[in-house]
Amino acid sequence: MSKSTLRAVKNKYLIIGVAGRSCSGKSTVVKALEEKYKGKFLHICQDKFFKKKAENWESPDSLRMERLIYSIKKLKSGQSTHIPAHRWTEVFDREVVPHEVIIVEGYLLFVDKELTKLFDKKIWVEVSDANVLFRRLKRDGHTKGVNYVMNHVISESKKYEELQRREADIIIDGNAPKEEILKELENHIRKWRII
Repeated sequence: MSKSTLRAVKNKYLIIGVAGRSCSGKSTVVKALEEKYKGKFLHICQDKFFKKKAENWESPDSLRMERLIYSIKKLKSGQSTHIPAHRWTEVFDREVVPHEVIIVEGYLLFVDKELTKLFDKKIWVEVSDANVLFRRLKRDGHTKGVNYVMNHVISESKKYEELQRREADIIIDGNAPKEEILKELENHIRKWRII
């Protein structure tokens, strides 16, 4: 196989990692892209890889990282794979097939070195502590979890924030309105591959 043919095979699938702290807007904008470009790319959410039980839901130990790595490697090599359809089940019951563009999003994507290396492009969505708190409480619809968010979600995410930011190729302002974040993310993806 010639070097040019080998390069073409390697570049057949574009794997994009979109990481950010809780409520940074990553899931919202990727879902909006998914709706706009129906069937054009595969969306994998790291949250589906939660273990059934964990001591700390905000740490990498709460995720089946090895299974996410396995699935991305399979997709990158052009093979189908199975991922969980639901969170906290550890049941790999949803078959997914390779797409030209595969977007993986999650809050701890760039913590594991092996996983980080699998991404062709890495995007970090920056968000302030105030927005993490505001959006989490708005999403939950009550203030019961305010102490958990303040003392656990925010403090734990700080441990991994700088490491993940350093790994990113592009940093997007997640404090901006959803439409602006969506437009910026879409523009970057269009530069790399038409979706």
